[in-house]
Amino acid sequence: MPATAHDLGDIVMDLSSGYGSEDSVAALNSGMLDIRMILLRTLIGGLDAETAAEAGIPAAYRTLAELQSEHPETVAALLCYPHTGPWLSHTLARIADPGDSQIPLWADCGYLGWLAAAAGLSCRLEGAVRLVVRNGVVMLPMLGLARLESPDYHGHCELRWTASGALTFTWEAGSVEIDTVTSESHPNWSPLRWVRAADGETKVWLDDLDPFRQLAATSAEPPRLDTEQARHWQRDFADAWRLLRDNLENCVPPMRETLRSLVPLSANPLVASTSHTAAEGPGCVYTTAPADGCQLALTLIHEIQHSKFNLLIDQVQLFDADPACRFYAPWRDDPRPILGLLHGIYAFFGVTDFWRVHRHSDCHGSQQAHADFELWRRQVSTATAQAQTSGLLTAQGHRFVDALADAMRPWAEETLPPAAKHAVAEAMTAHRTFWRVRNLAPDPAWITDLAARWAAGRPPSAEVPAVTYLDQRSIPEHHRRLPLAAQLKTTDRAATPGRLPGQPDGDSAYLAGYRSEALALYTRELRTDPLRPQVWAGLALIVPKIDGTRHGTILGLRPEVAAHLYDATGPDTDIAALLRWLA
Repeated sequence: MPATAHDLGDIVMDLSSGYGSEDSVAALNSGMLDIRMILLRTLIGGLDAETAAEAGIPAAYRTLAELQSEHPETVAALLCYPHTGPWLSHTLARIADPGDSQIPLWADCGYLGWLAAAAGLSCRLEGAVRLVVRNGVVMLPMLGLARLESPDYHGHCELRWTASGALTFTWEAGSVEIDTVTSESHPNWSPLRWVRAADGETKVWLDDLDPFRQLAATSAEPPRLDTEQARHWQRDFADAWRLLRDNLENCVPPMRETLRSLVPLSANPLVASTSHTAAEGPGCVYTTAPADGCQLALTLIHEIQHSKFNLLIDQVQLFDADPACRFYAPWRDDPRPILGLLHGIYAFFGVTDFWRVHRHSDCHGSQQAHADFELWRRQVSTATAQAQTSGLLTAQGHRFVDALADAMRPWAEETLPPAAKHAVAEAMTAHRTFWRVRNLAPDPAWITDLAARWAAGRPPSAEVPAVTYLDQRSIPEHHRRLPLAAQLKTTDRAATPGRLPGQPDGDSAYLAGYRSEALALYTRELRTDPLRPQVWAGLALIVPKIDGTRHGTILGLRPEVAAHLYDATGPDTDIAALLRWLA
């Protein structure tokens, strides 16, 4: 049964621990089933009779309704399957705005028939159904995919299955017979594989097939895993689960109830690994192939935190809707809306906890792991303080974020090597300075007045200028990223990568310990690019060391003021003198 309003309050507090229980996630999954049913009825109500008939909607809905009374767990598992959510979202958007898609609407709607067929195959010994063929394929969620025609084909087929487990697909141009849904040998059939953490644990689908996976729009579809690659995923998943079970046991119960599928974004590990979740499809982790079980464990923690948070905010209002991007998330270079800020806080709570524990392990017991823990701790703490003072949290939201902050507070007392603390402090200073200069512009009239005061030798105004947030599309490409932040958090400076293309020359000098040379190089670059945020990030580190902490205060508080004032006063301005004047 779905959670009641009273239960939801308890669930909010349970998840505000940063973890949550298996029971709380199960209640949220039950609520998600109700939401999916409402969306499904909305979809059906938005179709005209002809489209619904062409998609096989009436028969599919009838089959699911019949099976729900007999096999409710099977139907619930299919309706709550992670890719059912993105399919519903995609199809409802098409009903609202048909656009110019090359795929007929009825073909997109055919996924409901695929769900009903998968339920029938799981619950009935034999049967026959008429199904949509979309882009030449038929997907049976949690079972496999049949390739029947070319990718531009949209039509229909009949599927028959027997008590022996055989499947037969028949359509106007031919037929295909599959011995069993687990067959790996038929060229027209790909079974959906799975991984399992250990004996007795639930299967997690290794889904490299479903057409409604939410892959990045700019990426090519990853290839089907071969048998050996699938074995590697099984090995790494078992290793990851063992690590979590032995070292981060609080993560395991809610993860067990949340995780339903893994979508490989690459067949083999990549240097630039990546992962994500789909807001409409909680329970699925999209990730490039892991290098090992340790990397996969960290990915699972991160992405399952996102999934739990999506389940929660779909059913509880933690904050007032506000799409304005105006918050500083220290792990991002661009401003974030309150939704993105809170998502990051919850996800990186898990990441921080991973490094808090795992920095003492044999495989990652290094000074760098201590720095990773401290960096994430400070970043999440900075973001949480903004959320608490945003004015956008509801009463439930305040309870949630305040409890999460309380759970993190003891982490500030953890013992750390001084070198790790120093590296993180510099990385945080550099990134905050970079972010403000990159994204904020003070009132131009106020800057003009300030420049006039400077030229006349008068003291600066004590007024605090208003700022506007820059349009992200207007930011030059060479102003967008800060390589120095990653280099600074590296505790072994000797192992720091050399200067990257486009990186300020002053960065290399600073990292090598040549302060005067770095200051000269930064100053020279500002004469040609006075608003370059990467250079101001370097100055925020070096000016206090060379010219006294007080004179660098403005760079720690309002570096965008210093940058825009320097731009207004001209390239011959003495930066050190300007900062002293502002201070």
